[in-house]
Amino acid sequence: MEIEHTFGKRSKKPVDDNAPKRVLSAYFLFANKMRPQVMKKHEGASMAVVGKEIANLWKKASSSDKAPFEKKANADKKTYATKMEKYQKTSNYKKHQMRMLAWKIHETKKPFRKDEDAPKRSLSAYMLYAGSVRKQIIKENPDIAVSEVMGEQSVMWKALGNSERQKWVDKAAAEKKKYDTKLARYMKTADYQKYVEERDAYKAGMKEKRNKLMGIKKRARTPTKVQKSPSKKKAKRSARRSRTPKSSKSRSVSRRRRSAKSPKSPKRRSRQRRAEKRKASKRRSRTPKASKSRSKSRSKSRSKSRRSSTSRSRSAKRRSASRSKSRRRSSSRRSKKASE
Repeated sequence: MEIEHTFGKRSKKPVDDNAPKRVLSAYFLFANKMRPQVMKKHEGASMAVVGKEIANLWKKASSSDKAPFEKKANADKKTYATKMEKYQKTSNYKKHQMRMLAWKIHETKKPFRKDEDAPKRSLSAYMLYAGSVRKQIIKENPDIAVSEVMGEQSVMWKALGNSERQKWVDKAAAEKKKYDTKLARYMKTADYQKYVEERDAYKAGMKEKRNKLMGIKKRARTPTKVQKSPSKKKAKRSARRSRTPKSSKSRSVSRRRRSAKSPKSPKRRSRQRRAEKRKASKRRSRTPKASKSRSKSRSKSRSKSRRSSTSRSRSAKRRSASRSKSRRRSSSRRSKKASE
């Protein structure tokens, strides 16, 4: 894609200068030999006349006369094939192939031809003014260049006042209205429809070519399911209902009614809880021994932590009790001293 961006609008097909030159055919070898003789006979004749004369000589020549030219052409062809095989293994050949691929992709992006039958676009205010002033500038300056004329036009346009410029703006608006009406009429014609069909076909063909060159494969779309009519759906539902036995229907209806009428009693809840506990105990029994040992170690560590916390709380209580006793004793001693 980087190489493709280097090509412009008028880019030519890339030529490989490093590749071995193609060999001439038997006819061209014969033509190169006979050309000077024919040109002597027909002095001042054009190349087309000389070419026709050589072609006539080649047709009239016998197989024995053609044999040496054909032999040389075949030998040159073999040498060219061996050289080409060697060259195709080089990096220059790969680079040229990449450039050729990029050029082919670039060719598929070229726009479709313009519609010759379509009405011409209206000119802008500046272009209308420039067309009116061009003749005057050329008369005053006969030796002036085209680029300088354009520069002079832009200077004169900028120098115009608002009122003078508005005249050209209004003129351009009127021209645009005319163009729009003509275009609307033309778009309803058969010529425009034909042009649109050709353009769309060209774009589709170029897109297909481009995808082929780039190696993009078109995904096969899955066929869309045809929506069935509501009458058929209803018929299918009724057929399914007729297949099912009546007893099962009545049971399901009665169950729904019971569940809707009677709320769950506390006894049933307790039963459910017991069943859940049993299931949990079964799951624990199914677990491997390693998980059991882990659970045991976890329970032990938890019990130890609980014991340590209880022992700490007891020791804290004892300390507080001893402190309160000592305070009481000291207070009693003070009271005795005071009485004495």
